[in-house]
Amino acid sequence: MHHERDPRPAVAGSKLRVIKTIAPEARGAKALADVYGEQLVCIRHRLDPSGRVRLTTVEVVISAARLQLRPSPTVAVVLPFDAHALRQRVAAAGGRWDPIAKVWRLRRATAMALGLRKRIRE
Repeated sequence: MHHERDPRPAVAGSKLRVIKTIAPEARGAKALADVYGEQLVCIRHRLDPSGRVRLTTVEVVISAARLQLRPSPTVAVVLPFDAHALRQRVAAAGGRWDPIAKVWRLRRATAMALGLRKRIRE
């Protein structure tokens, strides 16, 4: 039985269902790993919308750039004076006591992770 291969099948990418993902070092990936080298992330077999045509796609790295991450904003958190354990958790998470405003200052993401949303003073 002879199967024709169309090098450029005309199918919409979002309608293709992934049926198998292969790592670059896995069995069956050697030929494409030789072609794409270190840039190869994975190989995928997909089905076209009809379910009768298997397409082989590759995912490759085309660029890499170091990100400049912005820290989450700092918020003021009000804690009761007698909540010693909670104060210790906030301090251990990087919170700093502001004696003038009488609040703890820490990153918003950290305050949320510690469950302090209702204690944030806007």
